[in-house]
Amino acid sequence: MGSYKCSDGTRVSQSILDGKIRRAKAKKLKLLLEENNYLFCEECKHNGSGTRLDMSHNISLKKAKDESKTEECWNVNNLTMLCRSCHQKKDKLGLKFKENE
Repeated sequence: MGSYKCSDGTRVSQSILDGKIRRAKAKKLKLLLEENNYLFCEECKHNGSGTRLDMSHNISLKKAKDESKTEECWNVNNLTMLCRSCHQKKDKLGLKFKENE
């Protein structure tokens, strides 16, 4: 696996990047719970009951890496909690998810 350049010139490996992204997502979840006491889609405001909520990057991982701004991958302000429907619309995923996912 390669390494990716940050805007300050430093480089991070994929394994370090993966860990930083996991921690950023956990921090975002914690912030949402502290502020609102429950999780919901930040786009449509659905409370997540009966649907999965996903964490979406506003600046995609690919774009951040391609533009040497890899630090955006773990920037909490670059993350948005979305329901699957809003996530598919935003990222134009066209994915089919299993019922129990």
